[in-house]
Amino acid sequence: MLKIKSKPEEGERINMTPMIDVVFQLLIFFMLCTDLATKESLELTLPRVTEAVPDEGEAGRQTINIDKAGKVYVGKYPVTLDELEKVIKIEASIHQSRRENVSEKPILIRADSDSQFGVIQEIMQLCVKHKVYKLSFAAKIGVTESTTSLKGGTN
Repeated sequence: MLKIKSKPEEGERINMTPMIDVVFQLLIFFMLCTDLATKESLELTLPRVTEAVPDEGEAGRQTINIDKAGKVYVGKYPVTLDELEKVIKIEASIHQSRRENVSEKPILIRADSDSQFGVIQEIMQLCVKHKVYKLSFAAKIGVTESTTSLKGGTN
């Protein structure tokens, strides 16, 4: 007949080392991910709006920044409009949905409040040309400093 132990023998303990290792690995992972998410944005003075939807930070979203002088950046890398069109075309073809040949690639446009709208309009036209309709525009609500996005396009 089997005998079941009712209490652990002295000296038997739960080894916590693997759990501590996993916690530290998760901590490092989230610290790196948070750092990478902020590397996509330049220091810009975003326009203020009265109403907007809080930014959800969609996964895989491409960030396009426009500074005061009208220079365009993909993330933090400066590009010309021709180079930007190539990037949008490639991204659109990679993320093209099966229905209606429309790209599912989300794009966030962050423009300085002093930048010219003509540059933003050209970027929007490039997106439409390559059937990228999931556009968001970064803005700040009222006097608070929280970043929000104004969504456009079709879902």
